[in-house]
Amino acid sequence: SKKKGGVYDSSVGGQGGGYGGDSSLAQFEQSGTVLGGTGDFRDVPFAFDSDQLDGAAMDAVRANAGVLQSQGDRRVEIEGHCDERGTSEYNLALGARRARAMKDAMVGAGISADRMSTVSYGEELPLCKESTESCWTTNRRAHFTDLSR
Repeated sequence: SKKKGGVYDSSVGGQGGGYGGDSSLAQFEQSGTVLGGTGDFRDVPFAFDSDQLDGAAMDAVRANAGVLQSQGDRRVEIEGHCDERGTSEYNLALGARRARAMKDAMVGAGISADRMSTVSYGEELPLCKESTESCWTTNRRAHFTDLSR
């Protein structure tokens, strides 16, 4: 299955419901904006031009894995996002690497790979639209979408 504007790594069927579980694309299509860190899952931060998971990212991995471990029927899509710097093509590839790094870390935390899919939106669905370091930091993230609802 292919979504407009995103690049899939793998697919898990379903569609989120409510802003906390909707994909960033669905949020944008419904409201013209994207919300981050809503629902049961934490957004995962990344450093500039990196797909490496630092301490804050690993804290979010543990929290998100805990949600999935306690609710074995939930399935998620992990979205990779970037800031506006770099080409669209580069940022789609970087977003895909970020989503994959997060999926790999979740597998390492005991979550079955078949409960997760990944997609990259690159720089296309920012949380913040200002050209500032603070805004760019906010946009560099992995976002979890609940596909179970």
